[in-house]
Amino acid sequence: MAEIILHQYPLSLFAEKIRRILAYKKVAWRSVEQPMMAPKPDLTPLTGGYRRIPVLQIGADVYCDTACIARRLEELQPEPACFPAGQSGLAAMIEDWADHRFMAQVVPPMVVELFPVLPPGILEDRAAMSPALIKEAIFGAAPHALSQARLSFDRLEGQLRERPFLLGDAFSIADAACFHPVWFLKQSARLFAEIEARPALAAWFARIEGFGPGDARPMTPAEALAIARASEPADVAGGEIARGEELRPGDAVTIAADDHGPEESRGVVARISASEITVRRRDPAVGEIALHFPRAGYRIRKP
Repeated sequence: MAEIILHQYPLSLFAEKIRRILAYKKVAWRSVEQPMMAPKPDLTPLTGGYRRIPVLQIGADVYCDTACIARRLEELQPEPACFPAGQSGLAAMIEDWADHRFMAQVVPPMVVELFPVLPPGILEDRAAMSPALIKEAIFGAAPHALSQARLSFDRLEGQLRERPFLLGDAFSIADAACFHPVWFLKQSARLFAEIEARPALAAWFARIEGFGPGDARPMTPAEALAIARASEPADVAGGEIARGEELRPGDAVTIAADDHGPEESRGVVARISASEITVRRRDPAVGEIALHFPRAGYRIRKP
């Protein structure tokens, strides 16, 4: 199998979600560090307009959004499982809550806390992705967001009092998704004290942190692009078209997130199902790429 390449940067919340899964599964991977802010000249040849982090690359197959990335990793390395039998639906619902609502409760107070040391221009960059990420909006939202985060901490604490992980004895995608907002809080001793004050939540955090950094080796962006250029898309076959689906293989489409990040990726549908879409696209720098997105959270349109 081609190497697993994760395009990421160290402070990325969502990259930490995938790093925890890779460490839990003991999967070796290559780390390509991408900029925190646009432009991202070594990423867009792979993704088109999509600029969010992380992005998973396997040869000339590129996976966007952690929901899609996590499920591809599960296919490649089924054991130990992150989608527990009989609870995969519940795990996915917790994942969606954590990736959106819980994350949105944690980020504003953390941005306010870290503001003096943030890279210059970072908030202007994020404001281009959504009006909710304008500096004034983030600072205005922070007090209420923290009050809501405390309610979430209490709920997690209650869930973890009788079990080591959110769904029982084993780590799952639910834990990975709830971990990364809590991990982000560790950048502030004052805010992380909220976690330390809840014994079960603090023990859960330490348990997952104890997986270690995983088996990661650095790779340069140029090396990753060269791998894509020398490869052909491999994950494009199969898939069942959902009943009532209007799109078909061969249709030209644009894909963009429906929350933040308005940039579009364009391609021709190669595979489509109820949960995922794969499009083929060509870039002068890398040749043909298969670009994979989840359906949830993305608008897919014919141009």
